[in-house]
Amino acid sequence: MSFLETLRLAAVALSASRGRSALTVLSITIGAFAIVVMSSLAESGLLTLQHGIEELGGARIVFVAQKSPERGEVKQASYARGISLDDRERILRDLPHVVGSSMFSRLGKRDVLSETGARGRTDLVASDAAFFQAFHMLVARGRAFTDDESRARAPLCVVGHTVVQKMNLGDPLGHSLTVGPLRCRIAGVLADNSRFGVGFGFDWTDLIIVPLGTMGDLEAAVKEEVSVIVKTDDPGSNDIVKRMVNARMMARHPGVDDFTLFDFSTFMARFQKVFLIMELIVALLASIALVIGGVGVMNMMLVAVSERFKEIGIRKALGASPRDIGAQFLTEAVMLSTTGGAVGVGLGLAVALGASVLIGRFLSTWQTSLAPVAAVAALAVSLGIGAVFGVLPARRASRLDPVEAMRR
Repeated sequence: MSFLETLRLAAVALSASRGRSALTVLSITIGAFAIVVMSSLAESGLLTLQHGIEELGGARIVFVAQKSPERGEVKQASYARGISLDDRERILRDLPHVVGSSMFSRLGKRDVLSETGARGRTDLVASDAAFFQAFHMLVARGRAFTDDESRARAPLCVVGHTVVQKMNLGDPLGHSLTVGPLRCRIAGVLADNSRFGVGFGFDWTDLIIVPLGTMGDLEAAVKEEVSVIVKTDDPGSNDIVKRMVNARMMARHPGVDDFTLFDFSTFMARFQKVFLIMELIVALLASIALVIGGVGVMNMMLVAVSERFKEIGIRKALGASPRDIGAQFLTEAVMLSTTGGAVGVGLGLAVALGASVLIGRFLSTWQTSLAPVAAVAALAVSLGIGAVFGVLPARRASRLDPVEAMRR
């Protein structure tokens, strides 16, 4: 019997019990649906996070942050603590493989007062002029301040668009804000620079950025909270940059480990591994539903064999070989599971796309991914489950004695 004829007979047999067939493959449909939806949304989240990090430099970032020393704390009195603009120049001067850097200080939430009397609370960041390029902070209106203005202690600030909205500043350029001890004139307004899952200790849209030199004169804590971000030309260059920065920092702070270095290439590699493990766990949990569905398919096919003894006996009496009988029942099992898997994959892709569109309305940086590998894998597993769990019913049907089968 030809393969097409086997398919036709299997389709006719399954269509005769549509309701039971649909209920049987429901677990497979749910399993395939879960695999596709979870994998798609997880990949979308990962791509969004990676996109946000890549905008900043991704694995090319080396981050220098201050911390409480674990040894040599008493030696801190022998040098000026913190990092100054001059220190930054000495640390980064002629450093190979460096394509960009910035120094900034995160000062936390601060009360803000506008000249119209509006009050609010927002993140305050004191930085050098390179901060905007280093963190890819686009200015929508006005301009950013310069390093010369920072050195001249100019009372300027750049505000996030969320600050403008929540304080009803209207056209804020040229208006003044009082934040902590500083009264500054608004020079620019940031665009929507939201980055999902990426944090450096401040909100990407609800913040005020002031010159480091200006704020450093008003608060001594500014210098003690300074961090430096360095971008290399390639992740492979991170190690040599870290070694040289570490040596120069140790020369400034002899015997005192009051700073730490973060290599984002290592962080990104670890994050990829964690994500892969999470994706495998999700796939394993969803596969349980597929296996349960496979058991359901086997049970249904065993019942079908019992109900169709007479049909099997007649076909064998008319010349159908045991192989033809077994192939038909195996094909029915595969068709059941594959159909359930296809429906689950289709629904999963539709729901994942709809969810991504919905999330994108609230999160402009959301990256949509429909996880084609997960969809293909779900279909392949569904087909394999039908083939594996259909073997027993197929063998039982193929081994029936035709005379005994027709008597039942």
